[in-house]
Amino acid sequence: MAKTKAKAKKKAPDRGRAKAAATKKRAGSAKKAARKASPKVNKKKKPAARKPSTKTKAARSKQGSPKTAPKRVSNRPKAVVKPMPVDALPALIPVPLPEGVRPQRTGEPSERSAHLDKLKQLFDAAPISRYLGMSLGYCENGVARVRLPYRKEFEEGHGVIHGGLIGLLADTAGNFAVGSVSPGSTVKTVEFKLSLLAGVQGDLLAIGEVVRKGRTLATCRLEVVEGNDRVVAIGLATYALQAV
Repeated sequence: MAKTKAKAKKKAPDRGRAKAAATKKRAGSAKKAARKASPKVNKKKKPAARKPSTKTKAARSKQGSPKTAPKRVSNRPKAVVKPMPVDALPALIPVPLPEGVRPQRTGEPSERSAHLDKLKQLFDAAPISRYLGMSLGYCENGVARVRLPYRKEFEEGHGVIHGGLIGLLADTAGNFAVGSVSPGSTVKTVEFKLSLLAGVQGDLLAIGEVVRKGRTLATCRLEVVEGNDRVVAIGLATYALQAV
């Protein structure tokens, strides 16, 4: 019995040593596996710092700058561009125009200018224009300006020009403004509304400007100015277009 107990005591420390050795092997294998799995990082050595130069500026200037290579000069003659003679220029070929289209000759009146001349003749021939002394100054592109010089006969009892005469002047300007963009049609007044802003006792200028033009109706903005800067009346007018 005593011998068996002594053998058991001897075996117990051997088993502890074996377990410790096994755990060391496992730890070593785990470290190796971790090293293989982790990426390798190359640790570069930092460059050594340069030592400050002991040469002075004078010594550096004595050494001089590096010599530059001399420029090569080519002996080839430069090309001279000679002007092309007139006879060698390509001839221009006339392009035929489509049927129904002919070029407009110099000095030949166009349809637009002929229409505007017709409007001015119509204005000058109107009896009311001659009676009141109205004149058509500008009549193009949907804008017309009509002037009326002041006369004592135009005044009402309060010493200012009658409002009906101002309305007549504004309506005339709107009528011819619409007529300037309506060739082949007669223009007739449908309605107009004019607001008188001040009494007038001087020369008048009425301005008509087309705001919207349709197939049968046109809307025009009206404005009457005393002299050149004082607005005395504003309004809107509607005109009917009828084919001739």
